[in-house]
Amino acid sequence: IKVVTGVNLGFAKSFFKLIEISSPNAGYIALCDQDDVWLRDKVSRAVEFLSRYPREIPALYYSRLAVVDENLKPLGYTKLPRKGLSFCNALVEGPEGSGCTILFNQAALQLLRTFPTRVYTHDWWIYLVVSGFGNIIYDKESRILYRQHDSNVFGIPFGVLEKFRAKIHRFKTGQLQYQNAMDQAQEFMRIYGSSLPIEHKRTLEHLLENRKRFWLDRLRYALSCEVYHQSTFEHFILKALIALNRL
Repeated sequence: IKVVTGVNLGFAKSFFKLIEISSPNAGYIALCDQDDVWLRDKVSRAVEFLSRYPREIPALYYSRLAVVDENLKPLGYTKLPRKGLSFCNALVEGPEGSGCTILFNQAALQLLRTFPTRVYTHDWWIYLVVSGFGNIIYDKESRILYRQHDSNVFGIPFGVLEKFRAKIHRFKTGQLQYQNAMDQAQEFMRIYGSSLPIEHKRTLEHLLENRKRFWLDRLRYALSCEVYHQSTFEHFILKALIALNRL
């Protein structure tokens, strides 16, 4: 075990720093938050999933979360990504609460060693990068107890009232969230655009070029665009913002 002491960089830059100094010989890299509980086979199960894919292809493992309180009392599970995880999803949405379940292979590590200057969250960026060049694996079973405190900066809402409040908050802040997604997409284009597979590059270009379109072309794009949200409610907000040129 190697302990590295440093200054407070914030949560996203801290993870990028740890990726930077991680071993170039490691077969796999796992991200870990300080207060969650890993079940015994958490890592071995993730490695078993990733080992099904060629080592030279970037691959990223996510899993569902079993959410618990401070005393490890079960609260429920995170929602499954109904529409699947893909590059078209990663451009506009990060995986809900799953950053602490991440495990990726050495090929993904080499791809991630170029760090962004504009990024919303580290796990969203990792999802975006690997989905652009490799494989995303989602495990419907949880091997981690995600500890949720009353003081959490990022929490997962449970209960009808909490979910309703979360939806209202997302609606009010939707434009800001999607502007962050657009900034992140522009940064991704700057770093990886020249090496992206052609179909992904076209998807990215269509999204970024939307701001330059006339209103009728924006409306057509909003109705037919490849990018999507897992939530029907938030996908509707996305299409409305695209059509109104508010991104």
